[in-house]
Amino acid sequence: MSEFSEIIIILRFRDLVTKENDTIKQHQEIIQQHGSVWWGWWKKGTEKTPVPELAQLGVYAKTSPATIYLVDSGQRLLYRASCINVEFIPNKKILSPETDKTPEYYRDQSYFAWFQFTEIESCDETELKNFSYVNCHDCDLFIDSNINYSNFNNKKIHSIAELIQQNRTIWFIRPAIGTDIENEIVLLNSEFIQPTHFSTKYYQSSGNALLWLSDLHLSDKNNGFRDGTISQTLADHISQCIAKAERNPLKIGGLLISGDITFQAEEEGFDLARQFLKNLNNGLSTPVSSENIVLCPGNHDFTRESANLPAGKDPDYIYNNPGNFSAYSEFYKSIYNIDPNKYFAQGRKLLLSSGQLLEIVALNSLILQQYPNFAGHGYISNEQLDFVAKQMGWDNSENQTSIRIVMMHHHYLPTCYTEAVEATRASSTVYDADRLMNWLVKYNVKLLLHGHKHKSFISRIDYPRQPESNITIDNMHHIIVSAMGGTGASGVQNKFATICFEGNDVVIDFYNIYSNESEKDHLCQTIRLPLR
Repeated sequence: MSEFSEIIIILRFRDLVTKENDTIKQHQEIIQQHGSVWWGWWKKGTEKTPVPELAQLGVYAKTSPATIYLVDSGQRLLYRASCINVEFIPNKKILSPETDKTPEYYRDQSYFAWFQFTEIESCDETELKNFSYVNCHDCDLFIDSNINYSNFNNKKIHSIAELIQQNRTIWFIRPAIGTDIENEIVLLNSEFIQPTHFSTKYYQSSGNALLWLSDLHLSDKNNGFRDGTISQTLADHISQCIAKAERNPLKIGGLLISGDITFQAEEEGFDLARQFLKNLNNGLSTPVSSENIVLCPGNHDFTRESANLPAGKDPDYIYNNPGNFSAYSEFYKSIYNIDPNKYFAQGRKLLLSSGQLLEIVALNSLILQQYPNFAGHGYISNEQLDFVAKQMGWDNSENQTSIRIVMMHHHYLPTCYTEAVEATRASSTVYDADRLMNWLVKYNVKLLLHGHKHKSFISRIDYPRQPESNITIDNMHHIIVSAMGGTGASGVQNKFATICFEGNDVVIDFYNIYSNESEKDHLCQTIRLPLR
């Protein structure tokens, strides 16, 4: 590696915890007030800390300010910063050296390195074309990675998009020279750079399992998981439980959240959700991104209408009042860099490291739920189902080899415990359950997941492929329906699940997690069922 007089670092960030553009703005405001600001470097679970380089940079920067570029991966923006110091402890997270010179939203967070900046200014993306990638001391900055980045070495940077497609948060670059390669390198997953609600091609994940969460109920006012004395976050408990899982190696290839991300659909709750996802990613060996996150809204993620649904109005009348879902829309955009579609539905296509193809759809079942006269009731609509099938290309998939999974918030089946007999009590099932089931059968969906009532259970439904014909066991379609308990809900045993695919079977492992540190997180139930 060359001397640091010729080496520049690029750091990646995104406005996940702050509002759009606020990350840079808050750091600049502290520079104006105090003369400098501390910038925390987060790394993905697969990345190593470049210890020799950071130490060398720290020495160099104290005598001559070093240039560091900051890449906003959400908005594709570039910033140039002047660095005068680096503080870190090898392979250990530390707090900011000066909390008063650190933005409030993360001054109590620990990171692997802190950079002290005296200036941050916007610059044009074309400036990157003056530089080329170089090796660091430890050529492979990744742990157990299946991706080879050696082809980028001594090649000119083509664009921000070229940077973002690489699964990393830090780069080492130098001024370009005439012998450097100039071609653009496009990785397998480059088609996913363009934000989209529905995948058109399969995203190749380095994980072999899905992580399933539900009913987090994040809020400053109410977070069930925070009851008791804890020093670890909910994200820490989940990632550590996965790391110690008996089903090894367990690597997360996709994240599913079946609604009720917040408790009261407040901006503060979604800010906590952004921080939760960031903390979770820091702890996973195979971090998730917008390409392999699938989520649907829950009844706590939209605000409620004050008046009943007017007689004669279609259920989607709620969409006339965008204020009901404005906070969720901003959260959605912060994850996917795109405003949600009308139905708040989405779909992802994944290729797990095991070779298993998955097609995962998230439906919005809240259209009726927000009205007092339909409180508790789920509804999807034929229009939403038609829209999703078209976007996923399911009408044109004759030779399907993937496993199809559908997720929503409300129940398809009644909860498996007895409720009080009250005429006004909602059942929490979807009104159009039969229409939904016919749709699931038509498109050969194998697994239906949901949350809502904070009760984990599983069932298998056998449904005729052709209801009007003579029915035999051979023309029955089998669908597994599973519910998740509350991952962060108050008053229940908090749970999460992992989903693996082994041969023709689906294996769902449910884990108990505890906010009381006297209790140990553990695998509490394993369910293995055939999918075919």
